[in-house]
Amino acid sequence: MTSLYMHIPFCEKKCFYCSFVVSVGQQHRMDSYLDCLAKEAKQYKGAKVKTIYIGGGTPTFMNNQQIEKLITIGRKNFNFDNDVEFTMEANPEGLDRTKAKLLKDLGINRVSVGMQSLNDKYLKFLGRCHDRQQAVRAFANLREAGHDNINLDLMYSFPGQTDEEIEEDVRGIAQLGSEHLSLYTLTIEEHSRFYVQKLKLEEDCQAEHYVLVTELLNQYGFQQYEVSNFAKMSRQSLHNLNYWMGGNYIGLGVGAHSHRDGKRWWNVSRLNLYMQRIDDHERVIENCETLTEHQRLLEAMLLGLRMNQGIKIKEIEQSIGCLLEEDKRKMINEFVREGFMIWEGDSLRINLKGRLVLDELCSRLI
Repeated sequence: MTSLYMHIPFCEKKCFYCSFVVSVGQQHRMDSYLDCLAKEAKQYKGAKVKTIYIGGGTPTFMNNQQIEKLITIGRKNFNFDNDVEFTMEANPEGLDRTKAKLLKDLGINRVSVGMQSLNDKYLKFLGRCHDRQQAVRAFANLREAGHDNINLDLMYSFPGQTDEEIEEDVRGIAQLGSEHLSLYTLTIEEHSRFYVQKLKLEEDCQAEHYVLVTELLNQYGFQQYEVSNFAKMSRQSLHNLNYWMGGNYIGLGVGAHSHRDGKRWWNVSRLNLYMQRIDDHERVIENCETLTEHQRLLEAMLLGLRMNQGIKIKEIEQSIGCLLEEDKRKMINEFVREGFMIWEGDSLRINLKGRLVLDELCSRLI
């Protein structure tokens, strides 16, 4: 099932970061789903939008008329900033020349492509529908259509993958010349086919591969600005930066999440229930939670530490209105002494050693 995800953050000037979740798995119901999405979007009519992100599945599997319908929903209900960052997720097999041009004509100025790898062996392992040739062709189609802000997803450290295979893959994808790269490793979720196969991942090996990949990307002019994200000069994802800086946003569609000043809420995750509630003029929100000031402070710190620029604890304390608990402060100082974090003036940053165990550090702080 595909989700159309549109995130819209709030700020003092009533400017939003908007995400549409568009999951496509029941193609015959897509038009009805878009109708429901349009109805949900009306509650925010007139809001000023700073970034838009359409994802949650593979939106480009929609036909051209459906894509146009989706973009019309956005333009009818929201006021876009002149410099709005407008991203759509796509997979290589869904990006022919016609669709690449359509996205450009509709005002999509950033495309995120789920390339994953240029090695056919590992694409087959993942069960992807594209091969190396299709991936390279899809990128060329985007360039020919005039797209100049492209992100490529790169997965590494497959079971049994050698250093030589990783180097070949990273160099091949980096040499395509995209403006942005997002790194992923394989995760094994319960009940997935990898879980059923009892596939095991070696964390030490993943850490070594992470160092290798980051060094290679640096050679090709990609600057790391977040644990798993790299960009050419001034091409960082504004939409994702808003998340890591603890900003506000609205999500529309099945299973979409939203956040505003420490309050989070999320929509129902079943398509039938979502559409039924929309048709019955009922709320599609499944649940919500409100964080305490201390929870907000800690979350802002943990998200901020993902970024290379680090955090200024005093500024976060002042913005939220509470102080970091003493036991957390002592733990951070211990992390610094152990060489996982460093102080640069009043800024606290994670270094490479800390990035390799960031999840463990965060779990200890929580």
